[in-house]
Amino acid sequence: MRRNARRERPLNVEVTDIGAWGRATLVAEYDPECNTIRVNARAVEHVRAALGDAETERFVAYAVAHERFHYEHPLASEAAAHDHARARCDLDPARFEAVLRAQSG
Repeated sequence: MRRNARRERPLNVEVTDIGAWGRATLVAEYDPECNTIRVNARAVEHVRAALGDAETERFVAYAVAHERFHYEHPLASEAAAHDHARARCDLDPARFEAVLRAQSG
């Protein structure tokens, strides 16, 4: 059985400015062309300013777990990705979402 070629390449993670979608700051996106998860530097800085370094590390871990779930299960729902990341990181993303909503509003 042939494995999926994109899963044979290493998965990269970058923190960079990926912009916004309308008024909302994007948190993270998976780019299949270069097999990379990009976590938005804007979001990282907003979380750091509001919650500090330790919570920022947890935020990045959550974003990566969420996008990695999409990478590993491309047909799974957004809710399933949230549930996976919540369980893997043992945190509720509501506090990060509130920070990001406040800065984009």
